[in-house]
Amino acid sequence: MSDKSTTDIPSELIALQRAADGEFAKVRASQEHGRTSEWTDEQHSAWKAQWEAWRAAAEAIYEAVCTHPAAAEMGRHALEMAVKAAVRHPAPTASHELAE
Repeated sequence: MSDKSTTDIPSELIALQRAADGEFAKVRASQEHGRTSEWTDEQHSAWKAQWEAWRAAAEAIYEAVCTHPAAAEMGRHALEMAVKAAVRHPAPTASHELAE
């Protein structure tokens, strides 16, 4: 298994992971409306629709990682972790490093 630099992560995988993370953030935000037992039917419906949107986005990134050629080279789990790290913990840009 080889190390994969975050700059080597395919942009389509980055975009799919960002989309999944964005949908999950919406699920989390919708859960901040108090206790679910006190939600209206509309709130339950909105949450369920958002959950399904996140699930579809999560399935899309998982499928893309599993079928990407880099998964055969470095392993599915390693590629998945590299994609998540690149999205959730991006390396500082050169201009950011110079400003410090």
